[in-house]
Amino acid sequence: MKKITLILALMLSASFAVMAKSGEAETEKKPFDRGIGISTSTFIPKGTVGAGVAFSYNNYLVGNGTDDSGFSALMSLIGGVHGELLTFGVAPWASYFVMDNLSVGVRFDYDRTSLGLGNASISLGDLANFSISDFHFLKQSYTGAITGRYFVPIANSKRFAMFAELRAIGGYAQSENYKVDGEDKFGTYQDIYKFELGLVPGISVFVTDEVSVELSIGLMGFNYNKTVQTTNQVEQSVMESSGANFKINPLALGLGLSFYIPTGENRPKKVK
Repeated sequence: MKKITLILALMLSASFAVMAKSGEAETEKKPFDRGIGISTSTFIPKGTVGAGVAFSYNNYLVGNGTDDSGFSALMSLIGGVHGELLTFGVAPWASYFVMDNLSVGVRFDYDRTSLGLGNASISLGDLANFSISDFHFLKQSYTGAITGRYFVPIANSKRFAMFAELRAIGGYAQSENYKVDGEDKFGTYQDIYKFELGLVPGISVFVTDEVSVELSIGLMGFNYNKTVQTTNQVEQSVMESSGANFKINPLALGLGLSFYIPTGENRPKKVK
C-alpha cells in the first residue's frame, strides 16, 4: 500500500512539474519581428542585364464646356478660362544586377511641359479684377542619372515585387514664358541647372519570364537649382535655390516597360 501511495505521489509531482514548465513556455514571449530586412527570396538574380523605357503623358483641356459652368462651380474666382496644359516625358535606362535583387544603372530623362492660355479672368470682388490673354509657357529639360534599385518580392513571389530606386540626377533645362500683345511679344527666358538626390518607389509585375510592367512615382528628394533669367532680352538675373521635399508628385507618375535578361548560370537552357 505504501508503495502504491509513493508511486501515485511521484506521478502527481511529475504531472505538476510538466504543467508548470508548459505554463512557463506559454507565457514566454518571443521578440516582435516586423519582417523588414533584406529579402532571402530572389526576384531578379545577380548578373542580369536590365533595360527599358518609362514614359508619362498628361493633357488638360479647360474651357470646352458651355460657359465653363463646371469649372466656375469648382473655382468661383476664376472664369472664362480657355487653355491647354500638356506634359510629356520619356526615359530610357539600362542596369546591371551586382547582387540578387540589387542593381546599379544609368538613366536619361527628357521632359516637356507646355501651357497655352487663351483667356482667363480672376475676380476678387470689389478688391481687384485681373484678366490674362495669349499667355504661353514652354519648358524642356534633359537630365542624366546614376541609379541604384532594390527589389522586395511580395510574399516571396517571382512575379510581383515592390522596389525602391535611389537616383543621383544632374541636368539642364530651358523655359520661356511670353505674352503676345498685338504685334509685340513680352516674355522671360530661363537657363536652369539642377542637381537632385531622389527616392522613387514603385511596383514591378512580370508578364513573361523576361518582360515586366512597372509603375513608379516620385516621393522625396534633395535638390539644388541655379536659374539664369533674361527678361525682354534686356534684364538679367540669377537665382539659386536648394531644399528638400517629401510629397507625392502626380506629374512624376511613370509607367514603364522593362526587359531583364539573365546571363551566365541563370540564363535559360535551350531544350534539344
